Amino acid sequence: MKNLITYLVQFFVLLMMLSAFMFTQNAKYKILCFGDSITRGAGVEGNGWVEQVSKMSDKFLMINAGRNGRKTSDTLELVPVLEKHLDANLVLIMLGVNDLKNGNDSLVNLCVSNMKWMITQVKTKLTKAQILLIAPCNISFETMSEINKQKRYNENTYNSLIKLEKEYEKLATEEKVNFISLFNVVSPKNFLDGVHPNIEGHREIAEIIYKKIVDILRL
Repeated sequence: MKNLITYLVQFFVLLMMLSAFMFTQNAKYKILCFGDSITRGAGVEGNGWVEQVSKMSDKFLMINAGRNGRKTSDTLELVPVLEKHLDANLVLIMLGVNDLKNGNDSLVNLCVSNMKWMITQVKTKLTKAQILLIAPCNISFETMSEINKQKRYNENTYNSLIKLEKEYEKLATEEKVNFISLFNVVSPKNFLDGVHPNIEGHREIAEIIYKKIVDILRL
């Protein structure tokens, strides 16, 4: 009888260890992506960088919280999103292009101030989550559409994005969060309209973001 009880105890212990192992193997890392139309995947619906990263690993549960036209000044939009995903392991924030139509130093500084506020909100509400601050993509004059020219995506935008990249990197260091820049990642030919990447451009973004996520989560 004692041998039977010992055997059953050992069996259940083994079963629990196996279950724990299987849970670990199948564990999902919830990754919240907060951004604008480039995060949403405008123009390549369902094939943007968020979806492409998701397909690179079955350990990632990618949440696409992108919205067309979002600016860093739309700060209050972040809080409801965070409150829906309090269990996120990693929060990616990529914003700034829409703020910098006909950009200048004042607009760059405003982006940084808004981003600092957002980072504080993430730290406050998701105390265990990692943060990845992403400097946005460049723009392409080679493929710039007439409508985006009229919206004043121009040389001032280009120069402001260069400054924003440096300021975001500095902010990430000060706030002790992760940082990556997409400024030189998308090839000029891989923009649909000078602002939004095509599927191949999103693939270029996905590859570098995937590598950064793996590094952050130490997978």
